[in-house]
Amino acid sequence: MNNLIVRILALGITLILFLTSCSSDPSLQQYFVDSQEKQGFITTTIPKSILGLDVSQMSASSQEAYNTINKVNVLYYPIDKQNTAAFEKENAQLSAILKNDDFKTLMTHKSDGINMRFLYEGDGKSIDEMIIYGSSPEMGLGVARVLGDDMKIGAIMKMMEEMKNVKLDQTGINNILKDIGVDLNEEGEIDEEAVKKVMASKGIDTTDVYIDLNSEE
Repeated sequence: MNNLIVRILALGITLILFLTSCSSDPSLQQYFVDSQEKQGFITTTIPKSILGLDVSQMSASSQEAYNTINKVNVLYYPIDKQNTAAFEKENAQLSAILKNDDFKTLMTHKSDGINMRFLYEGDGKSIDEMIIYGSSPEMGLGVARVLGDDMKIGAIMKMMEEMKNVKLDQTGINNILKDIGVDLNEEGEIDEEAVKKVMASKGIDTTDVYIDLNSEE
């Protein structure tokens, strides 16, 4: 009897180790979690309520699409002279993760040296996650995970187009900036030095970085 128990335990442990090794590939969710502790990454979570969107300015279908969204997880890795090799490594790792069969490419776009990919996870009719991934050898890489329940791709894309004409609550935007450590100056504009301070705290060299986030062009 004791030998039987030992054999069962040994078989169970072997099975657990096998299953663990089969699922060792990192997920996008795990990549986000791990990146919070990595030097050079800027991450934040944006609940849709903080944006203060006036949804009455959107069509009924876009309002319905907006209500299926819960939050957006954002990750940004700026590139500088010191982290080019690290950027290439992270970019390759992210690209490998997004090649998973669970992710389906909706569209790709390239402009001004920036490569953009729009992907989703689901059956195409009803999805729970949309991914917007962009990379540039001049700017770095960024990923946004749009998370929700029973989202419809067509409706979400239409909503995003309509949002170009919808006013955002500046207070909500300011709260997002403060969440990642960026304060506004006395004129209510994004302070360049505050942005550089946040980047420096992440180990990013800002010596030759020029930032103009208040331009209306």
